[in-house]
Amino acid sequence: MRRGEDWRSLSCSKSPVIFVLVSTSNAANAAVVDLGRRLRPAIGRCSARSNNGSNSVLSGNHWPTNTFPEHRNRPSLSASNLICGVLALESLGVDLEQLQSQWGTRLSYLRQPNLRVPAFVARRFWEVARALSGDPAIGVVAARHIDPGQMLGVAYLMQLMPSRQASLGVLAQYWPLLAGHLELNFDEREGHLCVALMPAQTMQPATEEIDFWAAQQVLHLKGMPGTTNAIRMLRLRRSEPENPGPWLALAVGSVQFGAERDEAVVDMTAVKEQRAPGSQAVGKALQAALRNYAKQTLQASVLESVASEVLQHLHERPDLEQTAQALHMTSRTLHRALQREGWSFNSIVEVHRRYLARDLIQARVLSISEVAGRLGYQEVSNFIRAFRRWYGVNPGAYQQR
Repeated sequence: MRRGEDWRSLSCSKSPVIFVLVSTSNAANAAVVDLGRRLRPAIGRCSARSNNGSNSVLSGNHWPTNTFPEHRNRPSLSASNLICGVLALESLGVDLEQLQSQWGTRLSYLRQPNLRVPAFVARRFWEVARALSGDPAIGVVAARHIDPGQMLGVAYLMQLMPSRQASLGVLAQYWPLLAGHLELNFDEREGHLCVALMPAQTMQPATEEIDFWAAQQVLHLKGMPGTTNAIRMLRLRRSEPENPGPWLALAVGSVQFGAERDEAVVDMTAVKEQRAPGSQAVGKALQAALRNYAKQTLQASVLESVASEVLQHLHERPDLEQTAQALHMTSRTLHRALQREGWSFNSIVEVHRRYLARDLIQARVLSISEVAGRLGYQEVSNFIRAFRRWYGVNPGAYQQR
């Protein structure tokens, strides 16, 4: 952020609506904001449509799971949760110049139209946000902020639905546009629906990001005043914090830490409660804006493409020349493109090794030598030295924590 640049222009709201319209063109964003101002419950039902235009209103136990295949299982996400994180940090009095310095990314980066943030950049953001805020619940705090430039579209579209069950269908449909590095899984059993967030890539998302998305789900599924709270339990893989208060304050039936997966357990009877549907015309405009974003982001940026190549071929010890060839450009062109983004090829490899090392050691599935091989280390001793440099202890000691 440059001196004098004011992030208050991204003013936040504490309205309990959720999820994002990731950046479209400026004109489309302006249109969505205008629609939001005019949005009122109206007669008519808005049905969600997929990227190929087919009707995908939720029916029975069928959830949209094949929409936007070009964005699904893609190691990138929208900028909205990061912008909400910035707003939360600012509200806590964190120096945003210090945030930029430690994150290694200018805040103006988040304002780019049609932006997809590589998963490793997002993980680094939350790592820095946790350290600067000193708050383990920074993801929960961020979920109460809304980026008006990006968070209106899907939120309003969900509000237009005649039930929270139908709004979950909308969320399932557009989820790949929001967080391609995470899968949204629906599992119905015994009158309950488990809505789970599951990593789609080898590299895990930050714990704080999971907190953000989980809190966003809870804020919506609880319902507005006068409706039944649909949340029966929130299960999180994270270890129990010293102060679980912020998670308990979400007012769910109960919170379980150290769970097998991250999921909200929802009462199906409650989410099927009917409510006044919204304007079909408004819904169509919102869907058009989302489809436009999908079209504009079909092609990954150079930074995202390099991150994807590194993540896929880390065990093969990828280098600049090989990666440039895979992306059909010269190594010189690639080097300059990464420099413009504030990264070098070696630094991208290093950060992926660091995060994957921690994830694989914590998973306790592979031996230390197998982890070393997975990360492209020919000598286990070199991996152990690198791990000690990153985390201050040997991988074996870290695994026993």
